[in-house]
Amino acid sequence: MAADSMELSPDGFTGAILGVEGIRDAAVLLNGPTGCKFYHGALSDGRFPRDSSMDPLQFSDEFYFGQPRVPATYLDDHDYVFGATAKLEKILPRVAEKGHRLIAVVNSPGAALIGDDLERFIAAAGLPVPCIAVESTGFSSGFAKGFQASVIQALQRLAPREPVPAQPRQVNLVGLSIFHRHWEGDVHELRRLLSLCGIGVKTVLSAGCTTAELASAGAAALNVTVHPEFAGDLCDYLGDSLGRPVLAPGAGAPIGFEETERWITGVCRSLDADPAPALADIRRARRRAYDALSRFNALTGLPKGAAAAVRADGGMLLPLVAWLYRYLGMVPAEVWMGEHTRAQADALEKFLAEIGCADAWRSRKDDRQIDIAFGGEDFISRFRARGLPVAGVDIALPARGDIEILHRCQVGTSGALWLLESILNGLMAAA
Repeated sequence: MAADSMELSPDGFTGAILGVEGIRDAAVLLNGPTGCKFYHGALSDGRFPRDSSMDPLQFSDEFYFGQPRVPATYLDDHDYVFGATAKLEKILPRVAEKGHRLIAVVNSPGAALIGDDLERFIAAAGLPVPCIAVESTGFSSGFAKGFQASVIQALQRLAPREPVPAQPRQVNLVGLSIFHRHWEGDVHELRRLLSLCGIGVKTVLSAGCTTAELASAGAAALNVTVHPEFAGDLCDYLGDSLGRPVLAPGAGAPIGFEETERWITGVCRSLDADPAPALADIRRARRRAYDALSRFNALTGLPKGAAAAVRADGGMLLPLVAWLYRYLGMVPAEVWMGEHTRAQADALEKFLAEIGCADAWRSRKDDRQIDIAFGGEDFISRFRARGLPVAGVDIALPARGDIEILHRCQVGTSGALWLLESILNGLMAAA
């Protein structure tokens, strides 16, 4: 299901583009106007840079408009009436010569109404590069729907249909996109925890993977969800078409210590691996967290009792709210869901009711005190606009725009410590 708050959320069109742009050696060719091109070109390059140069003159080719990503047919009124045949015939070979291993021709919503046969153009071009045509991205569907649809098409084009032998203790991580905040750090952290238990990652669908890794996805022994709302359709395809089991350990993403323990234990149990090394890593992190928390609480009385406003996608929201309440003693005062499933919404409502905070669900009370807000900067700034000295932890996009060189993460052991550090520093600064 799409987001349920009044903050702006990306749609299936953006999801389809970033699903392909999250593949390291793939490219989106946008059949659409420049208005659709510039935002998505900047977004994909900002979330997953591939070119070191920022000189727009190096990307002055026709169709690129000074950006290295998402070349476009720049449709105009003439094209909407008579079709984009000439531009499509011209742009396809130009993009193919850039060295990509997969090209996805994606229709903008307006271009989808023209009726150009993208498959015909691709077949007629006779390109040496595998291509897929995304005729419709779902229009008003949510980001997760469009994201999964384009990744499934990439798998259908790249992955062999015949069964391949499973490689023991190799997994696919399913449900991570380059639109997730700190996605690179999350991938690194999950790989690290799994490697402690002798488990390797075949591919991450679709955040930083390559076409070769996607082609070998069927060789993984297990598909493991990270953010379930970004994985349901993908897991159905991986299970039905590639014949590999799917595991959704825990209540969602491995956020916080307890949920991380549940996630890694579930994966190890399914693969007959020993979770002890990863659990020992989590115990060491718990000790470090306790030292910081006890000192901070002695000085300020916080974070226990602090009122939190949280907006996140479904797979992150329940684990995060539960961790804030159970581990830190913080009170959920306002809770909103981004992308989610019906089951995730039901589970969250049930949890909030059990802890006596049912009125926090989709609540917007201007007179309610908020001490710290978790979400994108659009969500956090709403409280600051009311004059509240609220601390902010930007766990989603849009972010503050800080220059970040070191990888942060939000999942696993390191993610729990980063979140805790952000919470304590934010509360201290806002006090």
